[in-house]
Amino acid sequence: MEDLDSRLEEFASEIQRLSTDAEHPKTAFELLGVGQYEDAWQSYLQYFLTPDQTHQFGGEFLRRFFSLLSNNEVISFSPPETGLRPDQGIEVTAERQSSDDNRPDLIITSGSEWFLCIELKVHASEGRGDQPQSIRYANDEHIVPDGVSAYEDGDFIYIKPREATPPASASFSDLAWGEVQSVVQDTLANTTEYAPARTIAQLSDFSTLIDSQLSMTEIDEDTRQRKDLYFEYRDEITEAENAIETFVKSTLQQNWRQALEGPYKPGNDQEIEWQYGAIGKGYGQVRTPRWVSAKSGSEELDIHWEHKPTEDDFTKGQLRFILELEEPDRSTMDNDSGERYQQFRSDILAQIETAIQPAENPRWEEVDVSPGRSQKKLARFVYEYQAGDENGYYQSLQFALEDSEPVSRLVTEILDAEDYTRYLKE
Repeated sequence: MEDLDSRLEEFASEIQRLSTDAEHPKTAFELLGVGQYEDAWQSYLQYFLTPDQTHQFGGEFLRRFFSLLSNNEVISFSPPETGLRPDQGIEVTAERQSSDDNRPDLIITSGSEWFLCIELKVHASEGRGDQPQSIRYANDEHIVPDGVSAYEDGDFIYIKPREATPPASASFSDLAWGEVQSVVQDTLANTTEYAPARTIAQLSDFSTLIDSQLSMTEIDEDTRQRKDLYFEYRDEITEAENAIETFVKSTLQQNWRQALEGPYKPGNDQEIEWQYGAIGKGYGQVRTPRWVSAKSGSEELDIHWEHKPTEDDFTKGQLRFILELEEPDRSTMDNDSGERYQQFRSDILAQIETAIQPAENPRWEEVDVSPGRSQKKLARFVYEYQAGDENGYYQSLQFALEDSEPVSRLVTEILDAEDYTRYLKE
């Protein structure tokens, strides 16, 4: 442990020592003069997103990309846990021309399960004529192979600089290039032990391109030396980062219920016998006794609060506390969930804003009703605490259960006031 501390101190000292007055060597993009062209970005992104390409990442880059999409709530379906390996039939196509002569930058498909239609913008915009690009794409049934209706799930994504004009079509969800950069850097940090040196160099060049083009400033020698220092001390940094993952899985995901039943027990105005579930997983669920009976009884309505004790949220110092309505056997909800679910969801959303009382000094950072595109998410509270602080996570979870009590009572009252079994199909 002392050796690890010593090496990390050396790393910190070297980072502080760096000067900032040297010009950086040119990347391959700069040498060829193609960094400003979208097709160069498109080619690189297509290459790394394709599991069976020769980069030897397999489906790792695509998996991290899906995780980014899910965390930013720009897709309406859960990221596939399997099926991202090179032999699983993933197709990543650039400039596919539809029968209506539309050519999105990237189309990603997996059999008939799902599709992603992705449009990339670097410096140009889609324009605002009679038929903006995103509207044409969203209205084109054949924008993807076999037609949009042939897939179980699918979404439209618009990747652009953070401050650029959003797409004209509401069907497209925004994603900033800066967020994609996090996938690139995360892949660089975690795959260098097995990926070929040429692949690492290519991905590093792409990372530099994103930084330099979007900020419109040169990446100086100081930044490159910081990168070199990272690789020199990579083993020590990785060891420290791995400790975070181990801690989250072995401690945070296992102990949050114990914390809520002990020193961080919620002090609700009306005592609620909270029922805690999904212990030891990357998500935790909390229900009232009435909600438990709604799930297991004849109503078959799975309403619960969910939080995410994950490495990503823990390192950000963020707690997301989300009211979710799911079908018990599907862990989701959509337009096919039936009248019973749609009516219950509608009843909650019609009254929920009155239950979220405006506090004089609210402890949450954000609160949203019906956040994102997923129908199962009814409300979301976001809390912040010191990143990496275990007790800060537990206390934020305590605050969330206390602050959301009016919403919890409202949901219970709605369940008691309406017989939702009458919507069950005969």
